[in-house]
Amino acid sequence: MAEQPAPEVQSVVHTEEAPATYGVARSGAEAPAPPRSRSRRRDGCRRGHRGPGAPGAHARGYWLPRSQRARPTHFVAIQLKSREIQRCVEQLQQWFVAQNKLFERCLVPIRRMHTALLLTSFEDSRLHEARQAYAEAAKSIREFLGGEALQLKVEGVGCFGGRVVFARVRTEPPELLEAMHHLLSRTFLRHGFPVLDDTGQAWLRPGEEPRQFRGHSSFLKVSKAISHSRSKEERESFKALHVSDEDLAPFRSTHLGSQLCSDIELLAMLGSAQDGYYPRLRVEKLPGEVLPEMEVVGDDDPRAALESAWSGEPQDSMSPEDSPPEESRQASPATSRTARRNTTLALEVWQVVAQVQVLTIEDLLMLAAVAQDGLQVVQAVVCKVKVMLFSEAGRSSLCFEGSCLDWDRVRTVPSAKALQIRDVEEFLAQPASEQLAADVGFVENSQQLIFGKTLEGLQSGLREALPFAFGKVEIHVGAVRNISIPIPAVLETICAAQPEIIGLEGLGLGDLPSWVQSLQKLNSARVLVHAWTNRDVDSATHFQPLLEALSSSSELKGLDFQNLACTFHDFPAERLPRGCIAFGTIVLQKDMKGLSARGSMDFHDFVGLFPRFPPQVSIVRASLGTKGHWSVSAQAMAEVFRAKFPGLQVLQLELSLQHSKDSNDVPFIDLSRALIQLGVKVEVTKIRCRAAQYEFLRAAMKYGGALVNEEEDEGDETVYPFSHPRFDWSKVDGSAERK
Repeated sequence: MAEQPAPEVQSVVHTEEAPATYGVARSGAEAPAPPRSRSRRRDGCRRGHRGPGAPGAHARGYWLPRSQRARPTHFVAIQLKSREIQRCVEQLQQWFVAQNKLFERCLVPIRRMHTALLLTSFEDSRLHEARQAYAEAAKSIREFLGGEALQLKVEGVGCFGGRVVFARVRTEPPELLEAMHHLLSRTFLRHGFPVLDDTGQAWLRPGEEPRQFRGHSSFLKVSKAISHSRSKEERESFKALHVSDEDLAPFRSTHLGSQLCSDIELLAMLGSAQDGYYPRLRVEKLPGEVLPEMEVVGDDDPRAALESAWSGEPQDSMSPEDSPPEESRQASPATSRTARRNTTLALEVWQVVAQVQVLTIEDLLMLAAVAQDGLQVVQAVVCKVKVMLFSEAGRSSLCFEGSCLDWDRVRTVPSAKALQIRDVEEFLAQPASEQLAADVGFVENSQQLIFGKTLEGLQSGLREALPFAFGKVEIHVGAVRNISIPIPAVLETICAAQPEIIGLEGLGLGDLPSWVQSLQKLNSARVLVHAWTNRDVDSATHFQPLLEALSSSSELKGLDFQNLACTFHDFPAERLPRGCIAFGTIVLQKDMKGLSARGSMDFHDFVGLFPRFPPQVSIVRASLGTKGHWSVSAQAMAEVFRAKFPGLQVLQLELSLQHSKDSNDVPFIDLSRALIQLGVKVEVTKIRCRAAQYEFLRAAMKYGGALVNEEEDEGDETVYPFSHPRFDWSKVDGSAERK
């Protein structure tokens, strides 16, 4: 199907004194000027454009050799997070690979899918200025959108020169994406930053208006494979690759999905975030969808009301500590009775509405900000918050790549707050109830400040991170992960909090005595996680005092050792607490950047040196890689696991394949089937491999009877490692009792 022409927009001559209009202005906000028609040449593949400030460029000469062309270093984009979009694009990529296996080297990672709104270039010294310009542009975009949600639709496939295949991205109405590009370009140019047009070939001159813009998201680049060729022959073979119009014909009108956009991001071209996306330098929120049932009081924006209910100054609380003085209550008993009656009436209305439809925390906070007696309703409904705490770093650390981590450690949204809720949208989407759950991240290098001021100080900081409308809600710390400063003050706070899941990292021999003493006070601990031990912990025998300290614990269910500096060859399995039924993480033949991962064992060493565990251990977590050849059969591997763990009922697997390995080179699929035949339930918590292999492995493992994580089909169960706070222990405990 032919590409639909862009809607015609009336051009308006404008100056700085008389701003232009673009179509129909939304909510009275100034709209950007219309883009001019594109008139420059399209043979940029052989001729370069003038970069900003390029030497020797004359007044109108913006063509330069490629060697002198400035390259973009940063960009503004919307990440395509929709699993529907990602899954459809993955299928397209696999179709191309099926036509020619060389295309596998040309694939753009699905995790990096985005539609770019601006390409620019600047030095690190101007990063602060760029962030300010970006924040200013984002504010203009929000004003232009006027509180309306931005929806992206990905439909159809196109191609640049037979070398780059992309999915077409548009908005509804279609001119919004182009308007956002125009606002960003004008703002960055005004602040002295260069702007590249959407083809990546022409730098705009100062004062020049942006050209026509059409959103796209590239998912296959032959140029990528050419630039990474390892030989002249390989380079020539990639140069011969070409995508024709006939190849794209079946997909020109294919609907690939849609998504609501909650934010736009300023990103760096080089580097990688922990989740595989580009490094995020600043994130700006976009207007969200206004709830149709919410009645707005006055002319206030509901999002402003939500922000007020979240971060405003606390008002009167219903808790005893916040009640008025005794003489005040005696002076106006009628007023007190009226307040209680109003609150009771509001709660009755709330309960009636809650029976009709599910109301979320976002609904509650809106009510607290815009409705009469809303604050009292919030504080009467929400009584407890169960908090999961884990450390966050400002950027990803290479030392953690290839590890068995089950929690993301990177703070995706930069903030000066030491404690903040990680996924605000997920938190707000919870059904309103007496007890809520909140994932809160704490700054990695501020652990002593956060945990060193007693439990009361920690809870005070957590209340500041939660919406103020909750008042003095009861806070229970359910999990604390990745504590790396085990000093006495921090350990005392942890013991006072009595979390169910506790995780330490960077544990050294000198830290073990004080940690062992603390364990004797942790009566509620269900799972202990020890990650990334120091090099002086060079033998698993060092954990014997720790196991002895846990011997009397009746609550402990699981032990998870991650990224050890040693293997489990000498682990004192006979000292394992009697109540411990889950153990991990066994690392077999796993690599990290071509080297063996920490604590990794060859499978033959696992057979000969790994100890036999007591039959009480029914859940085992293992991480399998492709460092070296798997020379044993899947049936033999399954029998070894059963021999090492006689009580094995559930094996949780994390699978990693090197890029050079093929799915047929590893026995993972057959191992899963062999274990299931032996009566062992197989749960695949993570698969790390090429995008083209992922779908095959996921489908094959699932077809064989395994439960595989990252499923989006309705009714599928999310698979969590046993050391994750959301792991359902009630099912395990029930099965243990029946056994």
